[in-house]
Amino acid sequence: MFEAALYDLDGLLVDSEPIHGRASEKALGVYGRKLSDIPENIRKSFYGKRVIDVAAGVVKSLGLSISPQRWASERLAFFMQLIEEGIGLMPGVERSLDLFDRLSVRTGLVSSGDRDYVLRVLELTGVRSRFAAVVTGDDVTVGKPDPQCYLLGAKKLGADPARCLVLEDAHPGVLAGKAAGMKVIGVENLFNETFDGADLVLPSLAVLGEKTLAALER
Repeated sequence: MFEAALYDLDGLLVDSEPIHGRASEKALGVYGRKLSDIPENIRKSFYGKRVIDVAAGVVKSLGLSISPQRWASERLAFFMQLIEEGIGLMPGVERSLDLFDRLSVRTGLVSSGDRDYVLRVLELTGVRSRFAAVVTGDDVTVGKPDPQCYLLGAKKLGADPARCLVLEDAHPGVLAGKAAGMKVIGVENLFNETFDGADLVLPSLAVLGEKTLAALER
């Protein structure tokens, strides 16, 4: 059996992508711009990346006369306000966590988000205690698809990367998990388009079961 399961956050654990979109629109509105001003192919490349990397892409694409750090900070402020209005778990999350508990598989959270945001989201959704380790974008020097974040997650859990399972909804995260030498399950949502490289693709965490896990380990 796997030693550890490492969850992504946005779009996999929590239904946060619409909120991210609203926060970005508000932060761009300050400068008289909007998300649709950014070419679609560039917007899609942001999915699953660290906040600072996304901010750098936004500032460069729109030619904003501010630093990526400033825009990221302004956007984060809007996001933190919006999540207080409510943020929920994705379907099947608690069921999957219960499954790993029964199987004595340690669970960790590996996100590209800022630490303050990640911890607040876990608190608001009531699942902070379900994770023995948390890795955020503030803990690494290079974001997904680099494997640094998932390798750090395995290290914090005291697990062999080869015996870790990654649960992801974004292609950069899939690539990061595979580069770390881990098994990867891609979980579909309304925002992702490809799971190239994933060992398995599921429509939802709600269908994840013990037989699926056993098959992945063969």
